[in-house]
Amino acid sequence: MVLDSYLLRSLSVAGYAPDLADCVKCGTPGPHPGFSPSLGGVVCANCQPPGTPHPNPETIEYMAALLAGDWQTTRTVPPVRIREAAGLISAFVSWHMERGLRSLPLMDRQD
Repeated sequence: MVLDSYLLRSLSVAGYAPDLADCVKCGTPGPHPGFSPSLGGVVCANCQPPGTPHPNPETIEYMAALLAGDWQTTRTVPPVRIREAAGLISAFVSWHMERGLRSLPLMDRQD
């Protein structure tokens, strides 16, 4: 959880914060069904590229809490949502850094 928050917040400081509220392509207010790492956040049904994952809405809320450092909200998130978010965050980080982080697979991502 701390690693995922660190990754999101580090990219945010660098100007690459994911948009987790409005469609990153057309700006329509959310919530939206898809998350596109390559586009930079959530996307509406009309703007999503083929193969866009559709995470659980609770996962997006959890990611927003990690980005904001809202630790109180993260306490009740089920492990399945934490794992789903970790995958999305890894994809987002890899896309925007234009390379994978070789150390990510070495990190212990237990619940």
